[in-house]
Amino acid sequence: MQQTTVTLAHPLDFATWRAMTRALVARHVPPAAITWQVAPDGTQASPPPAPSDAPGFSIPRETMRLAAATIQSTLADRFALAYGLIYAHVTATTPDPADLERIEAAAAAVRAETEELRRNLLALMQPGATREATFPARTHAPESNARFITLQLSLAPWRLSLPGRMLHWTGETLLYGPAAPLRPLALNTLPPPALPLVTDLDIGQITSLRAAYLAARTCLICPMARHATQTVFGEGEPTARMMFVGEQPGDREDQAGRPFVGPAGQLFDRALAEAGIDRADAYVTNTVKHFKFIRRGTRRIHEKAGREEIAACAPWLAAERRIIRPRVLVMLGATAASALLGRSVTIGHERSRPIPMEDDGSTGVVTVHPSYLLRLPDADARTREYDRFVADLRLAASHLPPATP
Repeated sequence: MQQTTVTLAHPLDFATWRAMTRALVARHVPPAAITWQVAPDGTQASPPPAPSDAPGFSIPRETMRLAAATIQSTLADRFALAYGLIYAHVTATTPDPADLERIEAAAAAVRAETEELRRNLLALMQPGATREATFPARTHAPESNARFITLQLSLAPWRLSLPGRMLHWTGETLLYGPAAPLRPLALNTLPPPALPLVTDLDIGQITSLRAAYLAARTCLICPMARHATQTVFGEGEPTARMMFVGEQPGDREDQAGRPFVGPAGQLFDRALAEAGIDRADAYVTNTVKHFKFIRRGTRRIHEKAGREEIAACAPWLAAERRIIRPRVLVMLGATAASALLGRSVTIGHERSRPIPMEDDGSTGVVTVHPSYLLRLPDADARTREYDRFVADLRLAASHLPPATP
């Protein structure tokens, strides 16, 4: 039997393991024919596999999570065990019972340590503390949770001492190793954490807009996140004095990953300019961060966001408001107004008047969503309502305090 050697860049090089596993399983290379090794310092991982004509395959999410958790263990043969699990699924063979028992035990230990780490460690790293801690790790769960820790601490520097090794986030780079000098470690080469990232991330503790954005990109709180192309977070300067909140991204925004870039967004930009509002002084976002739609043939048709989606996304919108602290909050449409005012809203009753926002001291203004203007049936109505929309934006801007020199 011809032997294949796979070299991994470091003890948690999940990216290389996954790429090589996909290539080797597709070629039906049995586990016994592969030797997995970790590169010594200064050497490189195995190069990406050459393209293959072998048919592709899919792995159930739970099976892949079990393999990822196995790799986070400290078993000497963890890469081979994880490969064997995938190989058995694709070839419809039965895994060795002893191997399966070891895999499940290793995964259980990783999950337990992940929970312990997230529950206790962050208490030692609260703002004002040294953001340094020691953790008696028995698995590689701390390394796999480096991204969780980094986002939960809002990208602030931190250091974690582990048995025989250390993790250090400088604020820009993750460093790792048994001793100084530590080596850079790419976050995307680590296996995913044994627990979902967002469901137990305390969004209310995040103080950095960029950290909130990066965390939201992995959000799977509601089912809608699994169907949309990507999370569409807000956009603008953290110093913006005005925040504009719509309902949800549309088809164009879902593909681009940016809010207000479709036809309604282009109309909105034009109205902002006519109202004399500097785009740099505006932060634009949506109540819901994923595109909800129904399919009609090849088209994806917008579907109104429901209470569940609004509730699931509420922590993200609250984080944006808390971090930016806008002086004026413009609610574009009934969905945004209802979510932010906490009650049912009729645009005709609430529109074009200042509303004190008691939760943060800002001034709220309710108006229509620019997509409403695009749906009006005739040109005269569109012109009339567009002028009124611009007037609402001017009203909102008039409640800004004078800019400091």
